[in-house]
Amino acid sequence: MSNNNADRFRDLITRLQVVLSEIDYTQKACLQAGRMECQLLNYLYQVGRQANMNELAKVLNVSHSRVTRIMDNLVNKSLVTRRPSEDDRRCWFALITDKGKKLAANSQQTVVDQQNKILRHIPAKDVEGIYKAFEKYVGLYEEVLQEAYVEI
Repeated sequence: MSNNNADRFRDLITRLQVVLSEIDYTQKACLQAGRMECQLLNYLYQVGRQANMNELAKVLNVSHSRVTRIMDNLVNKSLVTRRPSEDDRRCWFALITDKGKKLAANSQQTVVDQQNKILRHIPAKDVEGIYKAFEKYVGLYEEVLQEAYVEI
């Protein structure tokens, strides 16, 4: 690929990053919470079960102490409850509350509504081709990033 095409894709990815950060902002605005709080709440909503702190730290790629602070914020807002393990008193579980479920559902619906608004402007015959091309590009991008992490 020529440098011109690489530059065009870099510029497009930069624009995409701005768009995605706006989606994150929309979710934060719906939840009145920070980015990590939104991610944790959406994760609990999507998995539909309790999760332990180690699992959440891994999913969010943050320290155990950071997950604890995030949980404190969500517990204070009555979006999540925290309970100790019956087997190991050092282990705690997070469970999304009904209030948290409602907020997470609204947040996800906001993103779906945004996507539907966009898709209305794309001819139906083009949607699948755009999706496949984008899916391929993102998949290759993830592979390149993974290789970069291995080399470090």
